[in-house]
Amino acid sequence: MSNENAANRMWQGSRLGVSRRGALAGLALGAVTLTTGRLAKAACRLTGYQIDGPFYPLALPPEQDADLTNVAGGSGRASGEIIEIIGQVQDGMCRPLPGCIIDVWQADAHGRYAHPLDEPRGRPLDVNFQGYARIATDKDGFYRFLTIKPGSYVAMGDWVRPPHIHIKVHAPFSPSLTTQMYFAGDPLNEKDLLQAALPAEQRARLQVAFDTKRADGVRVGTFNLVLAEGWAPPPELMQQLKSGG
Repeated sequence: MSNENAANRMWQGSRLGVSRRGALAGLALGAVTLTTGRLAKAACRLTGYQIDGPFYPLALPPEQDADLTNVAGGSGRASGEIIEIIGQVQDGMCRPLPGCIIDVWQADAHGRYAHPLDEPRGRPLDVNFQGYARIATDKDGFYRFLTIKPGSYVAMGDWVRPPHIHIKVHAPFSPSLTTQMYFAGDPLNEKDLLQAALPAEQRARLQVAFDTKRADGVRVGTFNLVLAEGWAPPPELMQQLKSGG
């Protein structure tokens, strides 16, 4: 089954996009018991929050698979450097979170989003770039997708946004997370206002070094995501889910 089909099946299973099996897996591996009104102390450091930005798709495109480098009926591969991003989604206790749905959206190599609010300003839109994906984490919380390194663009005034990729994680029984992945070593990171709002340690974890390569030369970066713990449902609900009620 393709990532796209798996994601769509999970998305249709409930409001958070998980099937009954995915929900049970999430309960078994991702839920945490509340004690004295507080979440258990986190063992993994949470991924820093970043805003959605103005260019989240107004309507989700029909093509949402994990390869953003081409589109059905296109004339070729998207412009720019092809990269692969892999990672694992965990909760704050370092437990993998299966059954998550991940939204990915970004600008093309020219720094242009396929969005009506993004004015051209002399930047062509790459019609061969998918621009958005919806993928699912596997049973161990892992995900991957193929894309291109996005271009930078002027946000306002002299603020130039560095290359970045938007990621939103919907987990079965944990709070959702919206963040942005950046490219380590890019000089624009130092002047980025959104990154400046985060503590240095958290900011560094959003910057990914693409220092490994596949056999075909495609650079690979690892971007692990850590969400806050969710809630532990009452035993009656667990039993109902297991019995199919």
